[in-house]
Amino acid sequence: MAEEDESSRRRYSLDRILAISDGVFAFAVTLLVLDLFVPVLSSGATSGDLGQGLSKEYVSFVSYLLSFFIAGVWWNAHNRNFSFLRDADSRLRWLNLLFLIWIALLPFFTKILNQYANLQLAVVLYAFDQAGAGFFMTLSWWYSSRNHRLVDRTLEDRTIKYVTLRNAVAPLFFIISMGLSFFGAIVAFVSWFGMIPTLMLLRRLERRARNV
Repeated sequence: MAEEDESSRRRYSLDRILAISDGVFAFAVTLLVLDLFVPVLSSGATSGDLGQGLSKEYVSFVSYLLSFFIAGVWWNAHNRNFSFLRDADSRLRWLNLLFLIWIALLPFFTKILNQYANLQLAVVLYAFDQAGAGFFMTLSWWYSSRNHRLVDRTLEDRTIKYVTLRNAVAPLFFIISMGLSFFGAIVAFVSWFGMIPTLMLLRRLERRARNV
């Protein structure tokens, strides 16, 4: 009976963290779409006028898709990390809140990127926000997995290593992009898309390692 109560307590603690995390993610991605504007046209406008008006908003669409994808990367990584946890403590809850601060700021920095995509500072601020999110996610996992503090005791060390590596990839890309921004804002912007093949490669290597 005592073991069941302890298991319920642990599950309740983790569920509370996941609930507020999912809420912040849902709120952030909802705010992202609010920055997409419908062109204002005259009553005699044609389909060509509408197409031209929409084409002027291409930066907003690209920024929206990028931010939505990045939010998806964070959400998926967050879900993956917590799937390995068996318990949570006060330090993990605070580390998770520090991670969520940067997720909540994503719409704000996306809006800056929309309006000033050609300026280095806009790109650096966006990258700094994402690097901050990645740093605290990686730190949360490191704290939870170190000496199997909050993860399952049977979790293999190589799995912990690969999860740590996958958590660190995104913030590393954003930190590097800050340096690339000195060669041009567009250079830094394009570099972010390099995360896609890199994460796919790491996932394949992880699966291969598990089958060895």
